Amino acid sequence: MINNIKGKSSVKIWVNENLILKLSDILIGQKIFEYFQFLQDSQWWSNDDLLMYQNEKLKKLIEHSYQNVPFYNDLFKENKLTPSDFKSKEDLTKLPILTKEIIRKNFPGKMVARNIPQKKLLVAGSSGSTGQPLQYYRTADSLSFSRACNLRGWYWMGFRLGDSYMKISTMPRNTLYKKFQDRINNSYHVHSKSMTETDIQNIISTIRKNKIKFLRGYPATLFIIAKYLEANKIDDLQLKAINTTSEPLYPNMRHLIEQQFHCKIFDSYGAEGSPVISQCENHDLYHIASENAIVEFLSSSDLKTEGKAKMVFTDLTNYATPFLRYDVKDFVQLTDRKCPCGRKLPTIEKIEGRDTDILVTPNGKYITFYFFAGYFEHQDYIDMFQVVQKKSDEFLLKIVTNKNFTSKHNDKIHDDIIKVLGNDVTLTIEKIVDDIPLTTSGKRRFFIRNQDVPFNL
Repeated sequence: MINNIKGKSSVKIWVNENLILKLSDILIGQKIFEYFQFLQDSQWWSNDDLLMYQNEKLKKLIEHSYQNVPFYNDLFKENKLTPSDFKSKEDLTKLPILTKEIIRKNFPGKMVARNIPQKKLLVAGSSGSTGQPLQYYRTADSLSFSRACNLRGWYWMGFRLGDSYMKISTMPRNTLYKKFQDRINNSYHVHSKSMTETDIQNIISTIRKNKIKFLRGYPATLFIIAKYLEANKIDDLQLKAINTTSEPLYPNMRHLIEQQFHCKIFDSYGAEGSPVISQCENHDLYHIASENAIVEFLSSSDLKTEGKAKMVFTDLTNYATPFLRYDVKDFVQLTDRKCPCGRKLPTIEKIEGRDTDILVTPNGKYITFYFFAGYFEHQDYIDMFQVVQKKSDEFLLKIVTNKNFTSKHNDKIHDDIIKVLGNDVTLTIEKIVDDIPLTTSGKRRFFIRNQDVPFNL
């Protein structure tokens, strides 16, 4: 039986947790139930126990990669390394950083483990929100562990298997298995590419009709819905919690979404080669699932003074296409604070986003979304914005305005932002009639730095 769960269980929840989840694992060849039980215990381990677990997993992964993955066998020999040179996670710095470009160049030929049968390789990939999607392989075991980590994060926000929840995405459910899975799990899947008024009304109706308790979606999508609720004075949606993911969650977004849905947001993070990172019941700091991956934090001197760092991941579970010291190009705000929940899992303050979500001015300033989010939060004439850095000294600000906007606001915005960016840049402001367009992965990017503009770290 699933253990270490607080709160009472209805018959439906008990059946979902202890029978349906087990049966589902048997049918699809996964181990979510087994790993979820393990993670319920490991979240309370001491720092020493977590470190010992990581080091043991790392040594097995290193040995496997050296013996079975041609790319790593060549890499180790080029750097005069053998598996015996890796006794703890501190030894990972002996390896160079792995990038998407390196994986693409060597996949599948040299990046796939030779000792895993082709029929056991599961195709996986990133969404390509920066315009560069990535394909790789993983195993059912690796996928099971990640899903169990995600499920643990959902349990931190009060969810139990069997509770009604809605997922809002940009892609429809195309398979009978997925639709059957939704029905069994009491899940309602809604998809939309653009969040029209009809789409929003359909979501509101579904929440009411099915008494949805939990909601999951992109922050920008939920922000648009929250603005609709506010504008139309809809105040009867009472959820237990919301899970946001896949995009940075900014303070103004969190505030409005929580206000309109009358519940707290539990933000989460995941990427290829990365651990699951979730907020616990205190919905403040983010906990890293260190049973899932080793995280290194790299900073330039400028970013270190601001407490910001780039995350580099070593996935401890993916033996099909191992990710050793993988740079996913995401940044976080570090913290020394301890979470009162008592878990010893490492914590971070917040997710900053991709390095393409950080603008670099000619005079050496690093500008994150939070400046713009804080600035526009108090301007009632702007509904949405997007900042594009075309060249090192050329910026474009796209704004979606409302009836409160006048031409004088355009000049004020320009002057205020130039004071921060510097007088050595050009800022053009462009009004957009309807909405910030989605990327091909269905996300809204509010910050876009041309990748030809260097980000040196």
